Amino acid sequence: MAQRRLDHTSIRVTDLERSRRFYEGLLGLTTAERPEMGFPGTWYQLGDGQLHLIQRERMAASGIDPTDPHFAIHVDDFDELRRRLQAAGIELLDFGGDQFWLHDPDGFTVEVRAASTKPR
Repeated sequence: MAQRRLDHTSIRVTDLERSRRFYEGLLGLTTAERPEMGFPGTWYQLGDGQLHLIQRERMAASGIDPTDPHFAIHVDDFDELRRRLQAAGIELLDFGGDQFWLHDPDGFTVEVRAASTKPR
């Protein structure tokens, strides 16, 4: 059987610079090389996969729902990231375990998991 892995997830954002401050500044993601594609965007390396941001118009936002379409990332210093996000005023859906959910600046749901948890 062929090996399967997540290659990338693409999401649309309304303000690329604001999103970069969130993903790079708060979540600490590392940018990946991106070719010129004729529209604004940024790519991030996440292990063997990537997250691609594409700039576009605003989407309607709603409350955090962990059943909404989302992507999940593992972080090494889970508790420190939780504290940093809360200090920045980012709303979290947090049941006190080894994962929590939040919205990025455009309302996309992001699940954050402690590195010690098994991938899903």
